[in-house]
Amino acid sequence: MKVLFVDACVRKDSRTRTLCQAYMDACWGGQGTEIKKRELAQEPLVPLNRERLEQRDRDIAAGRFSLEKYRYAREFAEAEEILVGAPYWDCSFPALLKLYLEQVCVNGIVFSYGEDGRPVKTNACRKLVYITTAGGYLGENSSLESYWKELCGLFCIPQLQIYKGEGLDIQGNDPQNILENCKNAMINVSR
Repeated sequence: MKVLFVDACVRKDSRTRTLCQAYMDACWGGQGTEIKKRELAQEPLVPLNRERLEQRDRDIAAGRFSLEKYRYAREFAEAEEILVGAPYWDCSFPALLKLYLEQVCVNGIVFSYGEDGRPVKTNACRKLVYITTAGGYLGENSSLESYWKELCGLFCIPQLQIYKGEGLDIQGNDPQNILENCKNAMINVSR
């Protein structure tokens, strides 16, 4: 099985990355799984500006998807399962992840549109797992879950699992216990 781990954790001792590693060990350890790790803090990501967007439109129209600049989209489309790890920052996730997703959202590689205007699956992904940690609580109206549901809808990824380690920096909470409970929940659901 081909797996892609998108690591959007910036801190060296990231609690989110710790949870991601626990998930990978429990779900994919020793199963002959090919895991590709994409550490976004080490990637030369730049935002789409007018010039890059116009060039991408020309490339899509011409079907020039083998170009090196589309490696993130091709890699994403080839993965059967995708794990995204990103801390909860400023009511969302680090900007690096958004920059990466701009490079992934390529019509004709990761998805396409049918004649009826609806997305058509052009990727191999069956499941996307999103793991985040937060010092506080995300709250009932967090847009994070709806964002990932909408993105998986566009990509026609049938299964989305979101795991949150919340309240880690709240005085009186036990962050180790919270992380352990999150690990156990991930492992139990994934089995």
